[in-house]
Amino acid sequence: MSRPIRFIGDVHGKYEQYTRLIADVPRSIQVGDMGIGFRPLGGPPDGDFYAIPANDAMARGDHRFIRGNHDNPEVCRAHPQWIADGHVEDGMMFVGGAISIDRALRTEGYNWWPDEELSAAELKRMIALYIERKPRVMITHDCPEEVASIVLTRIPRLRAGKMYLPSRTRYAFQEMWSAYAPDFWIFGHYHMSFDQVLHGDREAGTRFIGLAELEHRDIALP
Repeated sequence: MSRPIRFIGDVHGKYEQYTRLIADVPRSIQVGDMGIGFRPLGGPPDGDFYAIPANDAMARGDHRFIRGNHDNPEVCRAHPQWIADGHVEDGMMFVGGAISIDRALRTEGYNWWPDEELSAAELKRMIALYIERKPRVMITHDCPEEVASIVLTRIPRLRAGKMYLPSRTRYAFQEMWSAYAPDFWIFGHYHMSFDQVLHGDREAGTRFIGLAELEHRDIALP
């Protein structure tokens, strides 16, 4: 087993807490909704964006993140600690993005972006890459449709949102998982803790770990 990596759930602009979480470890990965380039829901139209997390604190070790649906994709791409969608390293594959179930309440360019999910073509490329590389660990903001259905049974207020806003990201992840089962699949997005080995219709199981807001797990990966 390798040295543990600290995985951190959604931050939502709470950078002081995030900075404390990375202070005592050499390596961490945050699973999206860092809050980069995002204005809080309910704030004034001319209100301030969340601050950008301190690059110095992140750069003192190996502290990186993927993007969620509550991150401005353009600002993420310019951030030196952002992990690009489809990046593969050390048996891990990274894919960000998700759908905002409350997007009708949000304002484009303020706290919602049309490219919060990868396009159908980009996701098709992610599926092909996943099948080719067969990562041992998937690190994503959302999770496969089958897993989301289980998670949502524990969050009744979100069931209707999922029902009326199908997500091409979840469906793409489902296609990935149907093709090949990694050892771990680590995600955020649902603001709740989840840790379960699921098999789907196959013998090989995957340990799905969902992280609540600012929850962290130190995991030694295979």
